[in-house]
Amino acid sequence: MFTRIGKVIAVLAVILGVLRIALGFLVAFGTDTMAANEELSAMYLASANSGEAISEGTFLVLFGVFAGVAVEISTSLKRILEASRG
Repeated sequence: MFTRIGKVIAVLAVILGVLRIALGFLVAFGTDTMAANEELSAMYLASANSGEAISEGTFLVLFGVFAGVAVEISTSLKRILEASRG
């Protein structure tokens, strides 16, 4: 049961992280001045500027990848234990 929850969390973290990175780049390259960047970042990304949102998105993607790896290890160990029992 926890493995399935972990898989859902990992997938959601990667999707949300990629979305946050994409929106951060959209704001970064879509504004001419730093003041406009900060204004749009505060409004749409809830961060101080687009760079902060990109950084947070990167951490979210990395968390999702690490969680996914942990889920895969858990699944593999479960299969090995089930195979050794019977």
